[in-house]
Amino acid sequence: MPEGRSEVIMEHRTRTTGEEWFMSADDALDKKVVNPEGDDIGEISDMRLAFPVGRVEYMVLKYGGVLGMGAKRFAIPPEALAYHPGNDVFVVNIDKRRLDEASGFSEDNWPREADWDLIRSGRPTTEPPSREEAEAVARKTPPPEVVTTERVETRERPR
Repeated sequence: MPEGRSEVIMEHRTRTTGEEWFMSADDALDKKVVNPEGDDIGEISDMRLAFPVGRVEYMVLKYGGVLGMGAKRFAIPPEALAYHPGNDVFVVNIDKRRLDEASGFSEDNWPREADWDLIRSGRPTTEPPSREEAEAVARKTPPPEVVTTERVETRERPR
């Protein structure tokens, strides 16, 4: 083999898996929510449970208002939220202007499903999942394989 060339002699294939963790409903409620740009976009005020499957269908984001009056409510997919324990906040990939323009839902008319249209595709930072990533989690698809390749340079020994 010519000097300076390397040859792949070993390849590792590992499947990455997401870390599973748990939070009580009491801990999630009233938790501050920000977007990747750091804008305060409200707090988690409630959640909707789906039965008989027994899963959280969506988290309710309460946005805007003054002293609890006039706030809007939005149905946020739980898969789209990333919890940051250091800051004790949820981060979700939503543009604040989108919340300003949207009407949300009323206390008397809760939606059956989360509003995926609120979640931006792509992400400006690496923190919260994009819409596509959050939907993949909701579908329970396995994460993509990460292939790590080690390259070892082989040289002839001097005699």
